[in-house]
Amino acid sequence: MTWWEEFRTRHLFSPNAISVLRGVFALMLPAFLLNHNPALHVTAFLVFLFAAVTDYLDGVYARSYNLVSNSGKIIDPSMDKLLILVPLGAFAYMEIISIWWVVPVFIREIVITFLRIAWMFEGRAVGAEKLGKFKFAAQVLAVAAIFIFYLAIDFPILNRHIVVYRNLMMFFLMLAVFLTVISGLTFVYSQRKNFLGPEFAKFTSALGVGLIPYMPGTWGSLVGLIFAVSVNFNHWLYFGIFVALVIIGKLAVARIDLSVTKDPSFVVIDETCGMMLAFFMVPLHFYSLVVGFVLFRVFDVIKPYPIRKLESLPHYWGILCDDLGAGFYTWLILQLVFNS
Repeated sequence: MTWWEEFRTRHLFSPNAISVLRGVFALMLPAFLLNHNPALHVTAFLVFLFAAVTDYLDGVYARSYNLVSNSGKIIDPSMDKLLILVPLGAFAYMEIISIWWVVPVFIREIVITFLRIAWMFEGRAVGAEKLGKFKFAAQVLAVAAIFIFYLAIDFPILNRHIVVYRNLMMFFLMLAVFLTVISGLTFVYSQRKNFLGPEFAKFTSALGVGLIPYMPGTWGSLVGLIFAVSVNFNHWLYFGIFVALVIIGKLAVARIDLSVTKDPSFVVIDETCGMMLAFFMVPLHFYSLVVGFVLFRVFDVIKPYPIRKLESLPHYWGILCDDLGAGFYTWLILQLVFNS
């Protein structure tokens, strides 16, 4: 039974359903927070607190009725991440906190979720570790402290103690980020043997989306577009993630059998890197994103000189460099059109 079949066959009020409900509540928060009505800000805080409590409830429910499942080991921590990342992103957007508090949390949670899904496809369901539970508790306290500071801006009765609320917010943010980074490093180290499987290498080189049967290169390009939009606010972070993807692709492709075909269709991390190169230091808005995406896909397909020659480079570099060539041609045009 696959993890989805296992989830689907559980009854409506299963621990998994409670976890999914937590994710739904999380996605509701920005609509409340970005509204100028203080009553909706209070509503967002109460929704967040209730959603956080459901993390305890679904665990107790699962253990009490022997409903612990492999699907739950994936769904529960994934919904926890939504509950933390969505309000943190909203508060950073409103400049209540610096985006740099969000970056390490975002990177850690995305990476760990990707690893769990990759191992799930290999038949391994890796749940949260104890330190991860402490990390989540610290993150909940940090988000709650930000909410209180935000409400103190709205309500004069709270405003007189706003310095205290700010200090509490900073303390819990530092604690949450520290535990987030440490728990991520210990998780990766404890699961280091799981990085060696060929299926993990295949999933990684595909960034998950390359395994979609239709238009894998387009899906890989779309992931690159998402990366470009997400980290475009800082060029050093952008460059660091680009280099990290290049290295990850090299390590993954090195464990893939290329004897049948030199450039398997499921390997799309090269398209992702090419797309990121195309949008480096380019003003991002609707028109530049659409034009850049279309141009990259056209260049990647027709491969004008000397892109096709780059395919003859050995091993991974031949896979990667033709897409970097397409990205470079796209970047030149975007610079001329939107940066001139």
